[in-house]
Amino acid sequence: MFLGVNIRLSNLAWLVGGFTAALFFTTLVGPLQTQPVLPSEVYENLRALSEPAQDVSAKRITAFVGIQTGFTTNHNNPKYNYENRREALRATWAPSNESERSKLETESGIVARFVVGHSPDSGAEAALNAEEAKHGGFMRLDLVEGYADLPRKTLLFFETVLRQYDPQYIVKVDDDVYLRLDRVPAAVEQWASVGADYIGCMKNGQVIKTPRYRWYEPSHALLGSQYFTHTWGSAYVVSRKAAALLTSLPTGSLRHLANEDVTLGAWMLALNLTHYDDRRMCSPVCSPASLATYDYPSCAGLCNAAVQLRELHTSPACGGPALTPTGALPILEPAIFFNRAVDPKWEAKALSQMARQRRAQAERVRVGAER
Repeated sequence: MFLGVNIRLSNLAWLVGGFTAALFFTTLVGPLQTQPVLPSEVYENLRALSEPAQDVSAKRITAFVGIQTGFTTNHNNPKYNYENRREALRATWAPSNESERSKLETESGIVARFVVGHSPDSGAEAALNAEEAKHGGFMRLDLVEGYADLPRKTLLFFETVLRQYDPQYIVKVDDDVYLRLDRVPAAVEQWASVGADYIGCMKNGQVIKTPRYRWYEPSHALLGSQYFTHTWGSAYVVSRKAAALLTSLPTGSLRHLANEDVTLGAWMLALNLTHYDDRRMCSPVCSPASLATYDYPSCAGLCNAAVQLRELHTSPACGGPALTPTGALPILEPAIFFNRAVDPKWEAKALSQMARQRRAQAERVRVGAER
């Protein structure tokens, strides 16, 4: 008798807890998503059942690098001349032809593609088709390009990558970012060592509630005064696990916010994925540790990418060795620490690395002053 009561009370407590969690999850992913967040072992089993079967033809790779780009709308304005940006990228860090792409994949396990949808303008579509025929290296998505549709573009991007490849990580960079592609394999190893699922320069931001401002958030009543912690949208990384979980959800079940970066941050939080604040993904200058370099935080990328990409590529700072003489990729101290209890060794390693770098810098300054 008492045992039966205890069991029923235990079940009731679990149901109440699950319902409370479900309310939070529903706020983030939309009104159609009503199932509770389950205990981790049950959740993992259900997720394994719900994920689409991996395409047997999908090729195992270290990382897929998707360079997000668009259609040129104003050839006289560098901000909207995406064709010039792609030309500058091929002349600098991005592989420029099939031979270079094949070599990159064979030697590093990295696949890099320009990612773009379609244009309602037949002239713009024809121009990009001609560019693709000449250079190759595009991943075309089945959507019409538009700023308001960027969250959907992100989901389609993840879905398309997973249909063709089996990557450890997916790297997303805008076409106005300088990426040290040769450092990505070492970074992947570091991210995997701590089980990171959502990686980049983390930040919070004010929720804009006034319609006349550019960053107005129509869903502000659901969010409060600040967005959840999320990465800068110019460059970030997600694990295969994160991408597969997102793309396995029913169509229409994910809530889309005003901007892609905050939308992805909300999804990552709702799905209980592991965040890692990697300051190497938003370096304002090239350094021995930098992965992604852009004019942070003054511009959401390089302010004049077509010019600056070439300048950076020829600079000694950006052209230095991929790794240190000991074969390591320096780790920078996070601005935000997540899950301190689960990765103390890695955190200690990061802090120790930073301390050594500071001492070395101080020594260089001292020697220079004595001269």
